[in-house]
Amino acid sequence: MPPEVFWQDFLELLGEVSDVGGTHRQEAELFVHAEVRGDLDLMETLVCALHNEYASARWDFRACEILGLRAYPQVAAGEVDRFTATATVLGSEDWQPLEAMISYALRRGDAATAHAVLRTADRPGFHRDWVRRRAIEVDQDLGGEGHT
Repeated sequence: MPPEVFWQDFLELLGEVSDVGGTHRQEAELFVHAEVRGDLDLMETLVCALHNEYASARWDFRACEILGLRAYPQVAAGEVDRFTATATVLGSEDWQPLEAMISYALRRGDAATAHAVLRTADRPGFHRDWVRRRAIEVDQDLGGEGHT
């Protein structure tokens, strides 16, 4: 099966299963097992295409949700250098993919990336209060290294 067909089906299936909580806190792990590492650029292309398709159909929740699926393959592949760009796309609309990136960065001891994700996502959106609370928590956990 061509990768673009497999990954599009995979993304659409995750969207359906996540609607009923079937993948809660396991998204990145699913991408690890599906061996996403070599297909990150393809994944971003497919996520953007699905987002546009859902937005055109006025499936606002699904359009927002699919953008979050951009983060999990990056976490699965350990591609922290992509996190800030993804946080730029996500903003504060969906906290779960942000948390996946922040937690991964912190587990690696990469406070700078965790802070960058939070700074980038700190703009008007549904979960802006969560972003600001999480920034305070990260600062406290790191002994006040400073989120501005």
